[in-house]
Amino acid sequence: MKNSLKYFFPKILYGLALVLMGFLFFKGTTIGEIFIELGRDLETFLIILAAFLLATSFLTSYYEYHGFGSQDGIVRKGQHKPLVCLTFDDGPSLKHTPQVLDILKKKGVKGTFFVTGIYVDKYPEIAKRIVEEGHDIGNHTYNHRGMASGKRTILSELAKTDEAIRRATGARTRLFRPPRGFLGGAARKLLLNEGYKVILWTLSTLDWRRVKPKTILRRVKLFVHNGAIILFHDNGSLFGCKTSKRTGTVKALPQVIDFLKSEGYKMITVSDMLRSLEENEQQDDIVGQSTARA
Repeated sequence: MKNSLKYFFPKILYGLALVLMGFLFFKGTTIGEIFIELGRDLETFLIILAAFLLATSFLTSYYEYHGFGSQDGIVRKGQHKPLVCLTFDDGPSLKHTPQVLDILKKKGVKGTFFVTGIYVDKYPEIAKRIVEEGHDIGNHTYNHRGMASGKRTILSELAKTDEAIRRATGARTRLFRPPRGFLGGAARKLLLNEGYKVILWTLSTLDWRRVKPKTILRRVKLFVHNGAIILFHDNGSLFGCKTSKRTGTVKALPQVIDFLKSEGYKMITVSDMLRSLEENEQQDDIVGQSTARA
């Protein structure tokens, strides 16, 4: 269990959990006894619960967008230029992915699809269309399984999805996005050793909550910036690997694209954004070397 957990939890949270468990054990106090004691003062209990939930929400949000510890090999944004990436998770969906592809084609925009292997095997013709129409395709595990599964299972999920993509499209990908964006240090190192580039996001549309199209558009208007990687879903659920309605995403997408164009943003694939980042790093190296010689 310990070896599995280390692939999911950031070290700081894992360490805090162990310290708390050790303290309770040392004190001979059970969690049940704590709740009984707190229950004697309901107001205090509710205040503590509210503070705990608020702190958990803050830490989760911070981790999602910034992470804890080393972020080497993780990409959350591109250069400070009017370039953004539209990314879609959990597909392909028999219904919604073709709708998304139709919209992108009509608008002349390229996107990046992080697919689950189980649905690539189920709908290979849709996966093939993604690649044929010039979009990026990335690995999102086979069963939408989180990074708490241990090394052997993680490698199996990666390999099965890569093979499903290769069979359906003939393409190979080194792009990976962990389900729900959670990734511990051990899993990050494992992915880097396997040659993957971990792609997260800077802006979530929260479409997985099945929010209204106007809510999706409003979030993009509020939070988009140069180099943003925008997260949508064309299938899936928060937990497990079930299909889900994404009508809100489909309805909002044309409006989002029109808004981004009106603001001067160009929508590119994640691969193009990575190339842009690499070229910028090379230019910085050349400038640095020239300055050193001077």
